[in-house]
Amino acid sequence: MIKEEKKEKVEDIKSVFESGSPIIFADHTGLKAENMFKIRNKLADADAYIKIVKNTLALLAAGQVHADMDLSQIFTGPTSMIVSGENIVISAKLVKEFVKEFDTFKVKGGIIENKIVGSEAIERLSSLPSREVLIAQLLGVMMNPAARLVTALSGVPGNLVAVLDAIRQQKEQAA
Repeated sequence: MIKEEKKEKVEDIKSVFESGSPIIFADHTGLKAENMFKIRNKLADADAYIKIVKNTLALLAAGQVHADMDLSQIFTGPTSMIVSGENIVISAKLVKEFVKEFDTFKVKGGIIENKIVGSEAIERLSSLPSREVLIAQLLGVMMNPAARLVTALSGVPGNLVAVLDAIRQQKEQAA
């Protein structure tokens, strides 16, 4: 690879780091081209993509953007960068599927919100419910006290009507 090509690749990788998008690093040792094609397609459906990088170039790019992070442990052996779109949870769930489906595919770690995270953090992310489910759960929790208040308040007029009806019946019997 000539020097200009290397500079372009470093700039390309650097732009990924600068974007601030969540990144999951994986070891793709022994993965066949047809399996990589499947992975690319599934990630594309989730607004994410995979980029196979040369470790030395990735370390150069990372050093320019994240000088305070030591990524040397991650950039050993074959390395893929899975760059997530808006929803890192969906990407993490897909990566978990890939690890189950392809024996040689392994998670090395990631960068989320400009912090290095280990493979166990990616695993925890993959076990979270989807954004829609979390919103529904939150709304349920928020609506529960309001629903109870409405139930309690609706009982007061009903009780008042019952008491007034009982008083009316007493007066009718007394008269």
